[in-house]
Amino acid sequence: MTRLHDALIVGAGLAGSILTYRLTLAGQKVLLVSDPSAPSASRVAAGLINPVTGQRLVLQEGAKELLASAQHFYHDIETRFGINILHEREMLRIFRSEKEKATWESRTRNPAYHPYIDHELHDDPGINMNYGAFLQHQTGYLDTNTMLDTLHQWFREQDILIEAPLLYGDVSIESENIQWQGVQADRIIFCEGWRGQKNPWFGWLPFQPAKGEILTLSTDSMIPVQMINRGKWLLPINRETFKLGATYDRNELNETPTEDAKQELLDALGDIFLNRAAVRVTNHTAGVRPGTKDKQPFVGLHPEHAQLGIFNGFGSKGSLMIPWYAEQFTCHLIDGTPLPERADIQRWHG
Repeated sequence: MTRLHDALIVGAGLAGSILTYRLTLAGQKVLLVSDPSAPSASRVAAGLINPVTGQRLVLQEGAKELLASAQHFYHDIETRFGINILHEREMLRIFRSEKEKATWESRTRNPAYHPYIDHELHDDPGINMNYGAFLQHQTGYLDTNTMLDTLHQWFREQDILIEAPLLYGDVSIESENIQWQGVQADRIIFCEGWRGQKNPWFGWLPFQPAKGEILTLSTDSMIPVQMINRGKWLLPINRETFKLGATYDRNELNETPTEDAKQELLDALGDIFLNRAAVRVTNHTAGVRPGTKDKQPFVGLHPEHAQLGIFNGFGSKGSLMIPWYAEQFTCHLIDGTPLPERADIQRWHG
């Protein structure tokens, strides 16, 4: 017997899971399809939340609304399920050159940056600060694995999660809906991460995926309370454990950790601390970020087939961006509310 749904969501990483949750709470009948054999970048990502990024200290467009939405969404998840997933911590940004320092000085004169960056130089005797450093505010990280495990268990209890691969050839596009394996839905929305570039309906979008590798390390030495960024970032998990990342490779797109990347990260660790402490690598992971050409996500419905949608391309900023964009897309799908122009895939059509 054919089951009727409002939406079939493909991909159960951060994007697909949050969109499924938002649509379900909005009263939509949703089915989430997840291929358990396909590695998810969301399971590897450190979940960093950072509104000011890069050597040029670029403020994320819409940072205020993105942060407010993310904080509200994750705190709601914590309250509903009794978990702790959002860890708000300041970030110590270390300059690597006088040019970076000059950029920071320029940003301190821009009122838009005042909520996010400290105006005073910071000092720490144990850290390499030849050019100085400053503190960033409203930063932190999301425990993506705990959140995904919790949401997926809830989806199972609601009988809305199918753990199986979805083959494109099995999808039938009808005049007003789609059919797949006995499921009929008004639309299908693809949240496939970097593999979306091979999607036959959305492969025309300019994806720019990049592989990233992360180390988990333990040490008997004191770990700073705040996060640290000196090109590579250091993320304290507890008093003995921290994560170190991430590398950036656009050529080798796979989930296989490499010794070269491991050494690159360990060398970066040595550049941060004046006295290199003994560390032990306890885990080494790799994932592929679903980046895009213009650094903006891909959100919207296919220009020729309104039954097909995409919610993808959040790169390394998914933890910050996805809650707000999932809310916007939910309103668009239900009420026809216009999508933000910077994310609407129509910008790449025609």
